[in-house]
Amino acid sequence: MTYMRRIVSIAAAVAMSGTLISFTGATASAAEDGAVTSSRSFTPQKTRDDSLLKESTSTSVKTDDSYGGIETLNVPKTQSKAERDAAEAKKKAQEQAQQNIEAASRSSERSAQSTTSSASGSTGASTTSSSASSSSSTDSTSDESAATADSGAAEVSESDNTFVGRAMSVIGSAYRASGYVWTGSTSSSAFTCSGLVDYALGLPTNSNTPEGLYAKVSGAGNMKHSTGSLAYGDLVFFDYAGRHPGHVGIYIGNGLMVDSAGSGVAVRAVSTMPFIGGGALN
Repeated sequence: MTYMRRIVSIAAAVAMSGTLISFTGATASAAEDGAVTSSRSFTPQKTRDDSLLKESTSTSVKTDDSYGGIETLNVPKTQSKAERDAAEAKKKAQEQAQQNIEAASRSSERSAQSTTSSASGSTGASTTSSSASSSSSTDSTSDESAATADSGAAEVSESDNTFVGRAMSVIGSAYRASGYVWTGSTSSSAFTCSGLVDYALGLPTNSNTPEGLYAKVSGAGNMKHSTGSLAYGDLVFFDYAGRHPGHVGIYIGNGLMVDSAGSGVAVRAVSTMPFIGGGALN
């Protein structure tokens, strides 16, 4: 009996279950002609705004850490050939100046000795014959003339050295384009070739042109056309840019000159340009 009750209970549960299934089916009616639709809802998801092409880095540096010092290289500075030539020329100019000073000193000593000899001769003339007095006076005059000639030569050499020294003092003055015209127009920012000569002479810059200086040397009868005949302090002239002459420099010996070319005042070999002549202004 109990067994049968269990079977009836199970059957009733199955029947109830079928009824529930029939109620949870599709809500659309089979008789409706419209399309069956359904809807779903989803919980929103949070997404990150990442850029795949953007790289993000982070660097942290500890202030108390030591990462080593900066490496330095102690490379010795070497002079270029032009700098070596300029230094050598300057040294020779200084030696020449010392020689000129010594020559002037010797001339002064000879002049003083000549004056002393003249005074002694005048004192002795009162106790000797007139012919001896005349001979002493003649010798004294000759000594004075020789001393005067030597002194004049020393003065010229000293003048030449001052002339060259002023030109050498501006070696390295760079060419600058501001207002500079190589044909001789006034410029306060750079030397022309003739402007360097004017500066060495103590004249206003660009008082002369290469052609004008050439004419002065020729007019004085001092023009030399062989580099072997050039003397310290002579002007040297060159053909340049269709001009005769178109460039001028100052000879400093040993085949070298100081001039102002496009790169500035420097010491160069005379042979670097077509030489046409040279000589002293007076």
